[in-house]
Amino acid sequence: MLRKLLQAMGTRHASRSGEMPQSPPKPPADGGISQRLGELPCGIIEEVERGARDACARDPHRAKSHYVAGKEFLAHGDFSAAATELRRAIELDSGQAEFFHDLGIAFRGLGEKRQALAAFERALAIGHGDVSAAYHAGLTHAELGELADAKDCYSLALAFDPLSSAARTDLARLFMDQDNSQAALDLLREAVTRNIADGAVYACLAGLLVRAGEVRAAKDVFRAAIERFPDDAALLVNFGLLWLGQLGDATEAETLFRKAIAIDPESVEAQSNLGLSLQEQGRFDDALRHYEGRLALRPAGVEYRWNRGLLNLIQGNFREGWRDYELRKSRADAGGIHDKFTLPEWDGSPLRGRSILIYGEQGLGDEIMFASCLPEVISDSGSCTIECDARLESLYRRSFPEAKIVARASGRGRDWRTACPELEIQSAIGSLPRFLRPSESDFPAHDGYLVADYPAMARWRARLKGSGPAPIVGLSWRGGTPRTRGALRSLRLDELDQLLGSEGVTFVILQRGLTDDERAQIASRSNVLIPESVADLDDLAALVRAIDLVISVPSTMTHLAGALGRPLWILLSASPEWRYLWRGERMPWYPTATLLRQPRMGEWDTVVRETVGKLQQWKG
Repeated sequence: MLRKLLQAMGTRHASRSGEMPQSPPKPPADGGISQRLGELPCGIIEEVERGARDACARDPHRAKSHYVAGKEFLAHGDFSAAATELRRAIELDSGQAEFFHDLGIAFRGLGEKRQALAAFERALAIGHGDVSAAYHAGLTHAELGELADAKDCYSLALAFDPLSSAARTDLARLFMDQDNSQAALDLLREAVTRNIADGAVYACLAGLLVRAGEVRAAKDVFRAAIERFPDDAALLVNFGLLWLGQLGDATEAETLFRKAIAIDPESVEAQSNLGLSLQEQGRFDDALRHYEGRLALRPAGVEYRWNRGLLNLIQGNFREGWRDYELRKSRADAGGIHDKFTLPEWDGSPLRGRSILIYGEQGLGDEIMFASCLPEVISDSGSCTIECDARLESLYRRSFPEAKIVARASGRGRDWRTACPELEIQSAIGSLPRFLRPSESDFPAHDGYLVADYPAMARWRARLKGSGPAPIVGLSWRGGTPRTRGALRSLRLDELDQLLGSEGVTFVILQRGLTDDERAQIASRSNVLIPESVADLDDLAALVRAIDLVISVPSTMTHLAGALGRPLWILLSASPEWRYLWRGERMPWYPTATLLRQPRMGEWDTVVRETVGKLQQWKG
């Protein structure tokens, strides 16, 4: 039906897109109606609900009364009661598009996406031009993975209203998901050219450019946007995030966050990121005072507590940091993963033979790092089941033979109560340090807790030593993504020329995803090898185990080498992630690691010179 509407209007179909860094968040399931529900006292909510029921009791046969009651319930998050009242309104009058629209919103809130789609389509059939119904239908199709239908719905919403920034930015995300960045750029630039772009469209365009590696172009987009919308607090926050996360200038970021706060003092995004900008400048006391001040006004503020946790962790205040680190589970970027695990949570009490489920979370490197806690859990529990990234399955089976290793299922839909009824308790792998690593002295002085495949390691060793007697040094210079500040933690290959020129060393390239230009640079060097036949992560572990020394920026490679107990030098920016601590040459997670830090943001030449000097000493 939606496609017929599109064709009737002569709307062209564009391609698709994906999620962009620093772009506006998707609206909640209720369409934003209940955004401030959590701030209302329970007594007020109950009073509103009583009023809605009283209105229907006074006039039970008037469709409008039931519709108004349904909207009241919807506004306060009672989706079930809202659906009941809206259905009653439709029974009395089935010709009102808004009745079906709001019923669709209620169904979305209940997770009944197919019923939501049916309601939105009915709203569109009755009231042609319903932008919100078309948009929310697109959003629902996208959540169901039906991207072609989502594209049609977003296109329809734009046909109804070219000013709909939500439809335009989400359509651009679909294009990006389909690797059609040009279509996404064209869609967003069209709005800018036609002078119909709002701040959200500009922010989405800038985020797309960041994702494409065009950070300077993104900066120009933000400057143009702020010139046009100087009082748009969200734009200022997003521009500040560009300076903080991509350009590495926390001082400029602080200025922009303060401007946003002057416009919207209650903006959680502006206030929490102001704290981060202070933190990035090393002004830890100022950052802590800021978080504590905000928490005094909003004690349940998730972002403030989360940031405070990272602040404590980077300073080595582990006991305090781990408490707030638990807030990651309720942040939006957790994706609701933790809600899918329903066993009682381990509270840190003695396991005493109980059966426990440990499930992986966050990135691959995090799973590897937190796995240092697994030997203790396995030893103390009666049985331990570990759900991990499928890429880690073979490595974990060999490393933790006394545990049951299960590769993570797609969608994480496994019912553990049914699949393993013997399980008594559970823990996310990132929650284990809260009980097992409360201070730096609680980190074990291990020489590796992951075990590579020995025959594969021996084969790699024989191949590498075939190039001569020189020591073998693995090298990786790029890590992360735009979302994880990859540009700040990575080097260009040409910045390592002095290191690669070191005599008496054979370098093995561990960097994945080499560009043609990088391959050309490497081809001119006789002391550099590219191992082309690495089968998987388990084989990569065997290769790393066969190497004498690994030099890398923060990445999965760093965690793999450290967990295997290999000598490891980590090249750090002046603004490292919390796990590398703020200063010092050592990190508690990997005793074999040495940290080489930038003196100031962007000064990789100093780090490279120090690395070259250390390499000469190491060879000797």
